[in-house]
Amino acid sequence: MFFTWSDVGELSRTIRRTPFEGVSEEVRGWSYTEPPVAPTYGVKLGVSDIVPGYCETGRNIYVKYVLHARQRPNSILERGYIVHSIHENAVASAKRIILTLTKISGDTFLENFRSELDYVKNRILSRTHVYSVEEASWLIEALWRKAGFIYSGEIEKALSRSRHLSRETLVSLVSPELAEFPVDGTLVGLTPTLRIDSLLPTGLIVEIKSRPFKEEYMLTLAGYALAFESQYETPVDFGVLLQVQIDERKRDIKFYKKIVPISDDLRSSFLERRDMLMASIAENRDPGMPEICNPACPYLHVCQPRKVADKP
Repeated sequence: MFFTWSDVGELSRTIRRTPFEGVSEEVRGWSYTEPPVAPTYGVKLGVSDIVPGYCETGRNIYVKYVLHARQRPNSILERGYIVHSIHENAVASAKRIILTLTKISGDTFLENFRSELDYVKNRILSRTHVYSVEEASWLIEALWRKAGFIYSGEIEKALSRSRHLSRETLVSLVSPELAEFPVDGTLVGLTPTLRIDSLLPTGLIVEIKSRPFKEEYMLTLAGYALAFESQYETPVDFGVLLQVQIDERKRDIKFYKKIVPISDDLRSSFLERRDMLMASIAENRDPGMPEICNPACPYLHVCQPRKVADKP
């Protein structure tokens, strides 16, 4: 979850051994003036609107943009917010501490990093209303502690190679990722305020998920790749799904990385879903409800489904 150059090297080696046929020009993001990439409607959607992971029919789009209903928080989505917020704050804090400490070492870094926990925890808890405070506190502390150990270890590793590194170089070695990287997706029918969970220096897009894995999550990587390519005209061929598996009962957190080739098929599937959902908004058409609704959906109070699954 907290990427270092060691992680980047490991991912790059795996990607080099992964079969990949390449990407056709017509489904690159920079082909935004021609179908199928060219938007069919003037509606702008977020990647999380198109691939929410909790609505099979896409009725969430109709409820949000046609009925203009407000989301109602739930513990599942709030847990996801905590994971993403800790990731963003940890990356930012690590870089700032490395740049500002008078004398840097793994120990001095870890001491300063730990001292920021209370501030970060209180800020996150102030925006958490449904998820158990006890479980939220444990999750925040566990992730922050894990980040501190990872970064302090990388600092010692880098300094063991050379004690004469500039702070900027040390930052890039310890925490090379760009968290919450902004992308303007308007050219491909997406919102101008997209945020990629993490962008790695080799051009890898990372999507972080705290809910059980679903095949459709891979479509999020296609959406971000299309937006990135449309804005920067730089090819994105692979992405990473980072699954954060949390067991509150056992007080255990595990991370699983899945490398995803962002193929023609994946891109086409994302674009087809984008167009279908855009049409439902433009035509005020209700796509209907799933047979069983997902408990992670923040619009259950609007749809009032007969059946809700036990797990997301």
